[in-house]
Amino acid sequence: MHNMHTAAIPAAVITEISDLLQQVLTKLEPYRSPLTTEERKEMAIVGDKTIAFLEKGKEFVDLYPGLVPPWLNKADFTNDYDDIRNLPPVKNLAEQVVEALYNIFYLSGNEAYHWMLDLYHSCKQAASRDVPNAKIVADELGKRFQNRGRKPSKPAD
Repeated sequence: MHNMHTAAIPAAVITEISDLLQQVLTKLEPYRSPLTTEERKEMAIVGDKTIAFLEKGKEFVDLYPGLVPPWLNKADFTNDYDDIRNLPPVKNLAEQVVEALYNIFYLSGNEAYHWMLDLYHSCKQAASRDVPNAKIVADELGKRFQNRGRKPSKPAD
């Protein structure tokens, strides 16, 4: 694979992005409700069909408010409905940001790792030819690979 990640993101840009994301979290704080993974799994899946159901139901609630039972709070529904209608573009944008960050992170990490592997293998070969300091580098970098792929030996009976 050739080098696809050719420029480091300047520290000032990283700081600016972090500050902007912190501002987003701060803006969302009054509306956040922490959920566990288990809690999310137990909830209704909100997709196109669910949104269509909500839209049709909202039409009926607006047309026939007398059908809303007294134990249902219409203001609560309206708050939820407004968010489910207004959040998708913001959610989609946030998902694009997360995907971009993950792609940069994994691509740069992969390329840096393979670069260092090349250096490690080069130092191992150089050490076999007694190049000064090559053994020090190869031994230190080689610690990453110790005990990999080896099955523990069985104790003698």
